[in-house]
Amino acid sequence: MLPRLCHLCRRAPGLLLLSALLALLPACQDRLSLENITLVLTLGIDLDSNNDLVFYASSPVFNKEAKEKNEVSTVNALTLRDARNELEGRVSALISSGKIQNIVVGKRVLAHPDWFRILDMVYRDPKTTVTARVIAFDGAVKDLVYFAPRDKRRMPLHLAKLVDTAHDRNLVQLTTLFELHRQMYEKGMTPYLSYVTKKDELVAAGTALLTKKGTFAYSLNHKENQYLQMLQDEKKGPLSLTVPLPEHGGESLFHTDAVSFYVLELKRSLHTRYADGRFHFDITLAMPIQLTEKLFTLDVFQHAPELEAQINDEMSKDISKLITNLQKHELDPIGLGLYARGYAFHEWEKVKDDWGHAFAQAEITVHVQADIKNMGETT
Repeated sequence: MLPRLCHLCRRAPGLLLLSALLALLPACQDRLSLENITLVLTLGIDLDSNNDLVFYASSPVFNKEAKEKNEVSTVNALTLRDARNELEGRVSALISSGKIQNIVVGKRVLAHPDWFRILDMVYRDPKTTVTARVIAFDGAVKDLVYFAPRDKRRMPLHLAKLVDTAHDRNLVQLTTLFELHRQMYEKGMTPYLSYVTKKDELVAAGTALLTKKGTFAYSLNHKENQYLQMLQDEKKGPLSLTVPLPEHGGESLFHTDAVSFYVLELKRSLHTRYADGRFHFDITLAMPIQLTEKLFTLDVFQHAPELEAQINDEMSKDISKLITNLQKHELDPIGLGLYARGYAFHEWEKVKDDWGHAFAQAEITVHVQADIKNMGETT
């Protein structure tokens, strides 16, 4: 009996320590059920007819008695923090902004400089995730947040998946809160957002290009965005392109001069220098490709170099046209200013506060080097 008591005495300090630790563990008294939380997934920012700020909060409804599975609240407020106070008076559950998936900004808001300051609260609140997507919407944000098609999941989840999928296919850019903050304060580039439109359905239409002050400049379509991601060296997965070749054009109603292909891999080389009073950027895009479609008659096996040269020529023209438009608007979403700073720092220091103008004056040449690796089952 005595040895057993001694054994318990030796274990007593450990048992007391374990008990003390268990006592420190938080209890479940502050647990909240989903029915008692308004989980904001999409935040919308727009201007009304009087140019007053209007905020939208879209949240899923978990109550079994509710017929609608998504709740949208609308308030006019001075700031985002003020809007939250107003929203608290309209919902029956505690608001949580820690799971925001999308922040949708109306095109009317983007027409005004310094709109970015409206987002100050989400950067200061440690509970807000900085991975939320920031999306430009062409139209009234009201039309998006209240859109509830029967064949789609809840709108906030549908919107997030739509943008993610389009980005994975290189059709749009994806900008998170974290990335937008970097773009706005980085002097060597200009910001951009995913661009969504709505007619009968939501469409990830391309990329909205913004000036350094955040105002909307113009938008890129899917093909232009693909070229932009190639210039940025940010290609995501296989990239599918269709290029019309005038050499094979005819009088057909259809585009029988088109060739389609996958860009299997992309190797971008970029050389930077400063000479003759301006920056010079020489970009080479080397890409092995796989043919997926050819609507004209040509024996690729016998004439592969000829076809490669035609593809190189047309793509170089398209990319040069894109760069010309960027320079016209003094926009650098490519981020060439980062290379100017890295390779010609002393000259960069002179123009860093007006990089857009210096970018517009720069000489940028692009060389495309397509290499047909696979031509399909037929030639």
